Amino acid sequence: MRRVAMTLVAGVLLTTLPPVAPAARADSGFWRSAGLPGVDAFGVYRRRPAKVTLSFFLRGPEKGGRDPAVRLTFTGRHRAAVRVVALRHGGPRRPWHTVVSANTGHLYAQECVGRWRKKRFRIGKCGGWRRRY
Repeated sequence: MRRVAMTLVAGVLLTTLPPVAPAARADSGFWRSAGLPGVDAFGVYRRRPAKVTLSFFLRGPEKGGRDPAVRLTFTGRHRAAVRVVALRHGGPRRPWHTVVSANTGHLYAQECVGRWRKKRFRIGKCGGWRRRY
């Protein structure tokens, strides 16, 4: 008797409730640096099936002549892409940055300080790598 009742209830529920489509995979989240004293970096990321968009704020130490940077590693199935975003000391300061990558596996971030030599940024000291997603 119980089996018949449960079968009837399940049948009624399946016929009256509309089918629900699975949601598209779009992860998003917030991250904040905690690796290197004097470097303040935080932002949001949005991960879609084809690309990752990372928007973040970067601020560094006011004294000492060192410029802040964030080293980002985007990993995919069989590859990894490394990007370094650094601010120029005394130059135009754009605190908000956006980085886009096609590698959607994982994101690792590392906060650094260094100096600009002509047109190249030389990393001096870095904190530890931290996995963001």
